[in-house]
Amino acid sequence: MKSVFYKSLLLAGVFAPAAAAFSLFDGAPLVGVPESYAVRYNAYLNVGYDDNVHQSSRNEESGEFVRFGVGASYADYESVTRLSYNARVGAQLYNKDANGTDERMFTDVALTASFSRNFGKGSVFSSQLSFSHTPEPEYAGYYTNVGVHSSETRWSLSNVYSQAIDERWSWNVSLAYSGCLYGNDEYYNDDRQYLTPGIGLTYKASERTTYGVSARYSYEFCEVATNSESAYLTANMSHALSPVSSFSLSAGAQYKMVDSWGKLYPNLHASYRRVLAEGLSANAYVSFANENVNSASRYSNNEYRSVETWRMGVSCSYAYSHRVTFGVTAGLYSADYSEGTRFDGYKREEWFVGCSMNYKLTESVSASIGYEYRAGDCYNGETFARNRVTTGLNYTF
Repeated sequence: MKSVFYKSLLLAGVFAPAAAAFSLFDGAPLVGVPESYAVRYNAYLNVGYDDNVHQSSRNEESGEFVRFGVGASYADYESVTRLSYNARVGAQLYNKDANGTDERMFTDVALTASFSRNFGKGSVFSSQLSFSHTPEPEYAGYYTNVGVHSSETRWSLSNVYSQAIDERWSWNVSLAYSGCLYGNDEYYNDDRQYLTPGIGLTYKASERTTYGVSARYSYEFCEVATNSESAYLTANMSHALSPVSSFSLSAGAQYKMVDSWGKLYPNLHASYRRVLAEGLSANAYVSFANENVNSASRYSNNEYRSVETWRMGVSCSYAYSHRVTFGVTAGLYSADYSEGTRFDGYKREEWFVGCSMNYKLTESVSASIGYEYRAGDCYNGETFARNRVTTGLNYTF
């Protein structure tokens, strides 16, 4: 197992410069080689109760909702060309109008995919794609100041070409394109797109450890706010602490430019993954960066240039038996706004904790139940609390 794990660690190190992972929890390399499987299809139906649908302090309305759809997944990690994807197409229906709209039905579509091709002689191309059009944002990946208003679209495509120099050294070039289109009724937001080319150098110090350094340039196109540019210089490492655990760390600096204004910011990302016992695994992350979220209002000139943001999270999964699996997750978001009109010195925080259980009724049918508690600051400076309970069925065919 040890050699297999270290091999997977080094393979992950080759693709480390490929911009952001699908989730902040995915920073550390996988423990073991991922499992390949043929195409799987599924249909799902969930019902739930939300005691603060609008995530508001002044308009605390409760409501029930139904979430349904179909999905497909596939993974091949054993060929020269590696491909995996996970997709779903569905909708979410609430029993009352969304805040400020007459909408009750929202599209719920998501896709994540990864592709890599080994051309031989140390030449590798890899690509990662994520796309979502959902009514409820993925809070573990970013922060929003509103609840359900209308579906919003987010995407990210990153490509990396890596070429070995010798047995230890390799260089790479990368290009990433990402963006967000907010719903029409989602205020205090600003649609934006990012184009980010980069170069990097990787050094395989041992079977267990890989180091790297990268330089990136990012241009941000904003619909309302002023466009900005950022230059990044980052050093990173991946290390196998043992055959059942891994750790990754990156640290560096970002120089952000808006018109004639410019400022230097630090950034830090660390992730840890461990198999604690048979069927029991955990991962955690901590991140600090200058983020560009909600940088302008559609209806006023309240613009800022800096959001120094801390994100922390931990998750744990336990397979009690081949039928029963438990999950626990928790996270914290803390942001300090500065360098802009109105928002200078403004701070926001949000935290959540959730738990779930999945029970396999048959080889094809499983039932699940989950609970989440979320609390934090509203856009108006007041605080909110939110409880969500969901239960449902999933059919695999």
